Amino acid sequence: MTAALATAGLPAAFACYDRELEWNEPPSASERRWAGWTVVRAAGEPAARWLPLARLGAVALYLAPPGADADAPALYAEPVAARKRGRKRGGDYVGVDGQVMTSLSVETGTAIEEVGQPVMVAAALETGAARGAGARMVAALPDDTGAGAIEASGARVRVAVIDVAFANVAALDGLGRGGAAVEGPYLVGLIDGVEDGGAGAGGGGGGALPAAVDPPAGHGTVMAGIVLHEVEGARVGLFRIPSVAGAGRPYLAAADLTAAVAAAAGAWRADVVLIAMSDGAWGTPRALRDVLREAARAGRGGRGAAIFCSVGDPSRNHARRIDSAALGADDLASQPWVQAISACDARGRWYRVYPDYAAAGTGASGGGATYNRFGPAVSLSASGEPRRFGPRIAADDSSQATALAAAAAASVLGANPALTALELRDLLALTATVPPEVDGGRGLAAGSFDERDRLGHNLKLGYGAVDTDAATLAATDPLALAILVTAPLSRSSSPSSSSSLASSWHAAVCAAAASSALARAYLAAGPAVSRAWLGSLAVKEALCWLARHLHAIADAPGAGAWWSSDQDHGALVERVRYAAECIRDAAAADPADPAARFASLLDTALGDFGDARAGTAAASLARHVAPVRTTPAVPGASLREYERREQT
Repeated sequence: MTAALATAGLPAAFACYDRELEWNEPPSASERRWAGWTVVRAAGEPAARWLPLARLGAVALYLAPPGADADAPALYAEPVAARKRGRKRGGDYVGVDGQVMTSLSVETGTAIEEVGQPVMVAAALETGAARGAGARMVAALPDDTGAGAIEASGARVRVAVIDVAFANVAALDGLGRGGAAVEGPYLVGLIDGVEDGGAGAGGGGGGALPAAVDPPAGHGTVMAGIVLHEVEGARVGLFRIPSVAGAGRPYLAAADLTAAVAAAAGAWRADVVLIAMSDGAWGTPRALRDVLREAARAGRGGRGAAIFCSVGDPSRNHARRIDSAALGADDLASQPWVQAISACDARGRWYRVYPDYAAAGTGASGGGATYNRFGPAVSLSASGEPRRFGPRIAADDSSQATALAAAAAASVLGANPALTALELRDLLALTATVPPEVDGGRGLAAGSFDERDRLGHNLKLGYGAVDTDAATLAATDPLALAILVTAPLSRSSSPSSSSSLASSWHAAVCAAAASSALARAYLAAGPAVSRAWLGSLAVKEALCWLARHLHAIADAPGAGAWWSSDQDHGALVERVRYAAECIRDAAAADPADPAARFASLLDTALGDFGDARAGTAAASLARHVAPVRTTPAVPGASLREYERREQT
């Protein structure tokens, strides 16, 4: 790749993803304990000496002690602690066409043998009772996702937070709303009885602080706090992986994450998995890829667990010749089963910070550092500007952005739990706020990769800034979804204007539901029809046609100017009838299905709807939606009010 770019006259060292890196971190004591151990995926029954590492759906992984990987047939075996490709003063490359992990084990020798072998192994979950005694034990959780029916709408969404530090979990007290709950921390990963790093590495801190001092919350605690603050009624699970010096262990993080994702999406049955960490040094060996893939296939009862990961800090790229903020394809955030989240500022632009900064190899100073990375894998962005979430939780940067995106996903799944992980990804992208300017800063990657493709994707911001209210509304109201998608691009940079028409439409339906069986049927069918919109080109085309008509009415120069009583509006009636047909065709064969029932009621209500009546109805609709231009509605508020009224 580097040669190809050089041939094309491009600055290969800066632009390409085949980054030249150097690794300066020697294996820690806990990492060297795993030299010679192997991760094995069994082809049948595991060998007696193999120890369980992770189980999720059809994927069962084991740890084989040195020399035991061939004790039974295996689909593959790979070293737990493997050498990095890029070495100090070496010429190796890591990037799109490379792998961080190799098939070479960490070199063994006297120094490593003296460290000793690990005494405990993965899949250990630290229960509340065990924490008090300082012991570790396996929690009594299911060992798989099972078939599992979907929980009823309004049930608590389960969000798993995977991190290295959960100090001061008490900072979460009183932060949740609507029956929110916190479980854990569970200790998951390669546990060997010795953890490096002291207070910064663990979940409980080190030496005791004076009673008058409120200890700071750990990074994972802060991420959980953001979710609790943003998602009413969320159930948050804390999954702590071992660390060294307060960070994931470079040589073992991939195996730790493999065990943690399997435990979160499998035994704990997470709907959303939040990994607000990323490091180019970790890599994604085959075992981790298998678990990520299986989480998308078997998680949430087969609908797929949604996994969110931060893009991380470019300083961890270890680029030798020049600084680079590019994500490599071997990064965790670049995997196809993960949504990579970058940070944006208050105006939706790629987030930057400006401390003293010198770009390596350029001699420049004060150039504008960024804690973001970019690449084709970036899915969405969210606010990275410093913010408080309650009295004891504060955050910023791409970690905060990832937690906000995961919280948005949890809110959407709370409104429509039938969504698959792919449908959720599509819905968040379609309803994201698109800023008029991608990157207005200076310094690293300034002026590069700022274009959008014809699908609206940008390498720095993905599809735009996540909009929780718009996505939640679109998940339950298919015409609102169509209205949001067909909003003019010039309007998309303003969340209030792009969502107000959709919210006004939804408010009108909710108001009519008190006396209209058709309106009630539409609200009941909304989640299913929104899914049909995401999966059926016919439903999408039919509803977007109607949405464009609504935009035209709302944008007319005078209230009702688009319509007059002597116009022939038969085409509008036929378009509505066509939408009903498409919805019925996309619905389940069961006539009791909410979407099929709504389509049937709509078709009956249209009947022999005459042109004169159509014109009168259209003029009335125009009078209703015209004030939308100057009176924005609050996205989602009418839906929540309607649901409260229905419950009481």
